Amino acid sequence: MKKILVLNLGSTSSKVAVFSDYDMLFEDVIRHNVDQTNLPLIDQVPFRLESIKKSLEQHQITLQAIDAIACRGGVLKPIEGGTYLINNIMYHDLKSFKYGFHASNLSGVIGYELSQELNIDSYIVDPVVVDELIPEARITGIKGIERRSIFHALNQKSVAKQYADGIGKNYEDINVIVAHLGGGISIGAHRKGRVIEVNDGLLGEGPLSPERAGSIPNDALLKWAIDHDYNSIEANNELSKNSGLLSYFGTNDCLKVEQLMENGDKAAKLVLDAMCYQISKSIGSCAVVLEGQVDQIIITGGLSYSKYIINKVKQYVSWLQNVTIYEGEKEMHALNVGVLDLFYGKISTKSYE
Repeated sequence: MKKILVLNLGSTSSKVAVFSDYDMLFEDVIRHNVDQTNLPLIDQVPFRLESIKKSLEQHQITLQAIDAIACRGGVLKPIEGGTYLINNIMYHDLKSFKYGFHASNLSGVIGYELSQELNIDSYIVDPVVVDELIPEARITGIKGIERRSIFHALNQKSVAKQYADGIGKNYEDINVIVAHLGGGISIGAHRKGRVIEVNDGLLGEGPLSPERAGSIPNDALLKWAIDHDYNSIEANNELSKNSGLLSYFGTNDCLKVEQLMENGDKAAKLVLDAMCYQISKSIGSCAVVLEGQVDQIIITGGLSYSKYIINKVKQYVSWLQNVTIYEGEKEMHALNVGVLDLFYGKISTKSYE
């Protein structure tokens, strides 16, 4: 039996879990106060590390009992999907925030430092920068600007593999469309184990979401940025954190917007329906990329709990293929499985160079 410590650090919290093989022994969500999370990211390492150690102590698990550490992948250079050993190169890329600033980088930084202390290995699994796009998917209408792959890779690949297992096949043998519906939305075309097309789930492609703007007409977007005198960082922050449902209704809580709709708010219904419409269009475009060879459409993420959204999307896309729902997301389990599969010889470790 292998004990795996799983670390999934976000902007305001640190999620910690320990698994014994595939069984979760515990999971803690440690909320940090604003004074702590307002510190520069690298300065947050000491208090987050201490909170992780306290969590283990409270559950009477010693660090020496841990066989390996699974970490949420941070912002790195584009890499293909898989489980990667955190080596010195990756550690320095995460710690220096070479490719972008995000709290998820701290998962790998702390995981690596703990693993060095304990003389064990630490890993990341399917980080947000997984890039398996086909060449045609990268091209835009401006030379020198290419589309990039940033999406909910961990959850998308996890549910696709779960579906494949359920029908007695390998992930590498199926074609599926996966729609991760959360605060951000990403919809990917998975062909034989690779995500060959997916919208940028962070900064403005695809459907509007609870927090993100989605695709905006170029002229209107440029005028909006100029009128508000935004620089690129300010504009990106608005597009990725303060747009979507939040822009229309002052909340990113989809349930509250549904309640507005149920109370007769016509604008709430229109915007929700537009979000479902845009989600469905993206699913349809992925079906085209897969040339109609689609084994299943899979919907996951927090919004998949909404019967209204699911029924509305199904109304548009069920003619393409059957729809399977995996409610919510199980990132901690997916991280654990990504490392256990190494221990049991199901996959091979990938190298970050």
